[in-house]
Amino acid sequence: MSGHVVLGGNGVAGKETVRALVRAGRSPVSVGRRPSTVDGATSATADLLDPAAVARVLDGAEVAYLVAGLPYSTRVWAQQWPVITRNVVDAALARGVRLVFLDNVYAYGALRGPMTEQTAVRPNSRKGAIRADVLRALDDAAARGLDVTIGRSADFYGPGAATSAFNMFGLAPIARGKPGTWLVDADQPHSLTYTPDLGEALAVLGTDPAARGRTWHLPTAPPLTGREYLRIAGGPSARVKVMGRGTLRIGALFSTPARETLEMAYQYEAPYVFESGAFERAFG
Repeated sequence: MSGHVVLGGNGVAGKETVRALVRAGRSPVSVGRRPSTVDGATSATADLLDPAAVARVLDGAEVAYLVAGLPYSTRVWAQQWPVITRNVVDAALARGVRLVFLDNVYAYGALRGPMTEQTAVRPNSRKGAIRADVLRALDDAAARGLDVTIGRSADFYGPGAATSAFNMFGLAPIARGKPGTWLVDADQPHSLTYTPDLGEALAVLGTDPAARGRTWHLPTAPPLTGREYLRIAGGPSARVKVMGRGTLRIGALFSTPARETLEMAYQYEAPYVFESGAFERAFG
């Protein structure tokens, strides 16, 4: 097996990570339920819910990148994240594999002020609590000898990022000639991580010895407001629509995506500022 194994290689974060590793001269293995379509990668199929399958794809690996994206469902997350985390941790510990884990900011909860690597984990949502449980499991594994590095991303957008709120509600309608929509408050600053940057950064975390064993905020441009993002995408005179909490609540009665998004609406009601200067200073 290759030295670099990307678990969840068919998702948008996985594909960008695989591409970055290929550009860096590595020969990554992209692991998913379906064969990989990324040029330069070796494809392996495995179900991360199956411990034997995870153990098989990590045999002989040096670094594993856990970048899997699950369906945006609290029920699915509660069922599957503990199993996937346990399977990957057990296989990595047994084989001496270093782990790079892609995280989001849900475990921080609602904040006043910018998010940094020192921000406390205080989730105020069910999804955030699940992510916090994953982080505790990784901390416990580190105490047992796991070499783990965490790369944390803000909300992301980019090519193929179909589950990104900005892609879905903003860029896709604009591409069809319709107004883009922002959630709750279009005049709050909101950081967005670009998925090709995310992939490049995760490849750095897995290949640069200086990155090992800590949490890094992945490189992210200074925040703009939702209105500014949509007018960059649609033109300065583009009409901007806002989907308020009331609309989300009504939508939640009929739509699973709206219901799953509603508990995260707090992220759009106040400044959402994600600082990544530590990574940028360390790795240029």
